[in-house]
Amino acid sequence: DAGWNLISIPANPKDTAINSVITNNEVTTVLTYDPSIPGGWLTAVRDGGVLTGTLSTIDASRAYWIYQEDGDDIKTLIPGTTDGVQSVPPAIPVVKGWNLLPVASMNNASGTVKADTYLANLDWMKAKGWNSTTELWTDVLSDTGDGDLTDGADLTIGKGYWVFANKAGTLIP
Repeated sequence: DAGWNLISIPANPKDTAINSVITNNEVTTVLTYDPSIPGGWLTAVRDGGVLTGTLSTIDASRAYWIYQEDGDDIKTLIPGTTDGVQSVPPAIPVVKGWNLLPVASMNNASGTVKADTYLANLDWMKAKGWNSTTELWTDVLSDTGDGDLTDGADLTIGKGYWVFANKAGTLIP
């Protein structure tokens, strides 16, 4: 959508260089949050025909805020699993507090996954998603506590979410 979008890449692109992944010149700003670095934010802004700044690559281990002037899709080549060649499953470090996390898929899938299934190995309290159409935050709620993980909220593959972790851990999608 035109404006701010909170996205992730469902699997690692063939070329992770930011200007290889984002070729749409209407994308003017890309941000991601890394709580392990001072200040937390990595940024890239359009300078002429290229995105430049402290953010130089895009991969499936992060979520990204992207501002674009138009509503064109961002398309990049994500290699599929062929001839038994596998990629290493992701393991994404999570700190206590807020984390900007991707929703990745080992199978290059699309659609949704239950939040409690995707975040199963994390001690998480709350998550927030961004609806770029309505420009409103949405709450992502956990299972109702009955042990049935099918009644919690959904996460969308290819989107990003702010997730509050009660303690440090590792997200293993």
